[in-house]
Amino acid sequence: MEPGRRWAWIARGSHPALAAALALVWLLAVAGHPGVARADGGAPNLVYVAGAGTNGGDLVVVDIAKHQVTAHIPIGGGPSAVALSGDSRFAYVTQADANSLAIVDAHDQRVTAHLALGRRPSALIYDPISSFNLLFASESGDDTVAMIDADKRTVLARFHVGNQPAGLGLAVPGSGIASTLPSEAELYVANSGGDTVTVISTLNRKVVATISVPGGPLSVTVPATGGVAYVGTRAGTVVALSLARHQVIGTLLRLPTGPIGLMDYDAVTGQIYAPATQAGQVAVLTPVSAGDGATPPTLPKEPSRTLAFAGGPSAVAITFDGAFAFVAEQSAGRVVMLDPSTRATLATLTVGGSPRALVTGAFPPVLSTQGANIAGILISLAVLAAIVAASVVIWLRTRKTEQTATQSANGSAAREASAGTRRARASTGTNRATNSGSKARTNSGTNTRPSRRGNQGTNRGGRR
Repeated sequence: MEPGRRWAWIARGSHPALAAALALVWLLAVAGHPGVARADGGAPNLVYVAGAGTNGGDLVVVDIAKHQVTAHIPIGGGPSAVALSGDSRFAYVTQADANSLAIVDAHDQRVTAHLALGRRPSALIYDPISSFNLLFASESGDDTVAMIDADKRTVLARFHVGNQPAGLGLAVPGSGIASTLPSEAELYVANSGGDTVTVISTLNRKVVATISVPGGPLSVTVPATGGVAYVGTRAGTVVALSLARHQVIGTLLRLPTGPIGLMDYDAVTGQIYAPATQAGQVAVLTPVSAGDGATPPTLPKEPSRTLAFAGGPSAVAITFDGAFAFVAEQSAGRVVMLDPSTRATLATLTVGGSPRALVTGAFPPVLSTQGANIAGILISLAVLAAIVAASVVIWLRTRKTEQTATQSANGSAAREASAGTRRARASTGTNRATNSGSKARTNSGTNTRPSRRGNQGTNRGGRR
């Protein structure tokens, strides 16, 4: 049997045991791996709030659909930033006072490990284009940024940047960076003590540019398209940078007081939401046109509107579908849920503490980490069993086919031999008949000769 026909036969489900084994493999795989969430905050299911809870030491979880707090996860050590793994299985929280990264099992809602970092780790961002859970954490006390393999729980590299690195933003492929490589992104680091922004190539693992930005850069957000990075400063300004040219386009917003907190963008409208903590407002900015070689950049009149928040807005997170926006109010210990299209308040949730950062994401996988490990073993065993079953079934069918072919060939040979025997017998009969005729003719000739002799004798007698 040809390989294509063998697998076609398997696909048709001709063998119930094999079909059941393959179905088990699929079910186990689905149970352990939900849809992948976007790293910049995206899925409209949960909100993770760092710096909330008792004394600001918890990671608080909010169920978006239910409009309620569903969990308080003790972190400690001064939680300052939060990011999610690609599959939403883990939440990662920097601990500025403990010089550590807390790794949280999102399903079990508990800290499962810690990773030592440099002094005063603050901002944290996840790299969505990496083949593994790759994180970057700014280490403000050491003027460095750590590149972290969260799966192996190790620091892969450190980059020396400007003075007191604070906010981080990631320019992914297609966002407008000069590189066209699908595996290269650029990390933007806001150096609050040095009035600069450092640009790092994540592929080449080196600093590729340093951009002067006055006012004390604190936060960076980089939309997935548009070619512009937005930098919020301690002075209350928002500055636009060209991703392709690594230079300042212009200052978009000037508020009388700062600082500008953690910004986010609406992926549907392209608008930037910039929280101004002391000013008590969130400025909504129209996206900048980066321009190209022939067309200069366009700076719109900003802000397009402002939203008032009395509790000291410190951070914003918007779901990838633009359906919900969340504003952390640091001095009030609250999170406000908005409809970005109407700017209407949908809910105000008390989370306690002093919320500093937040991110939205998907529900964690159905299986816990331990359950996922068990499922992985079961999947491996099921795959092995399916392969063995498939091999046995194919071998049996092949053997049966070969036996059938052999029997058919033997039958044909037997029939051919039988036919040859019949032909031989027929030929023998024909020869016998021919020989009998010949003998008959011979006997007839012999009977005639004596007569002639008799005549001859008679004739001789007459002569005498």
